[in-house]
Amino acid sequence: MQFPELIWYVILPTAVLTSLITAGLVYFLARKLYYDEIKQPVANLPDRIALKVEEAGERLLPKFEERVKKGFLSALKDSPKLGPEMTVGVIESTLKSMDQILGGGNRRT
Repeated sequence: MQFPELIWYVILPTAVLTSLITAGLVYFLARKLYYDEIKQPVANLPDRIALKVEEAGERLLPKFEERVKKGFLSALKDSPKLGPEMTVGVIESTLKSMDQILGGGNRRT
């Protein structure tokens, strides 16, 4: 077998075949790693964020409620100084604010 025949019938097909196998293997591994390492965790991200936000809300809600209660009681204590119309306005404003913050009274327990 002459050298040009050796190139055409042995070396070139071997090079092409190994290149295709290598490319296929790299593609397969890249797809598998992409899905397992990147795409799958990103798909679960909204659920994980929602869970963390809900946990933070449950942890902070008692502190928030205590501060609102103290503020409301402070406003009631100061109400004789304000007069009846101003006192009613403060109470209504506070209740409306609480209703908006707590989602219209649809709070989960």
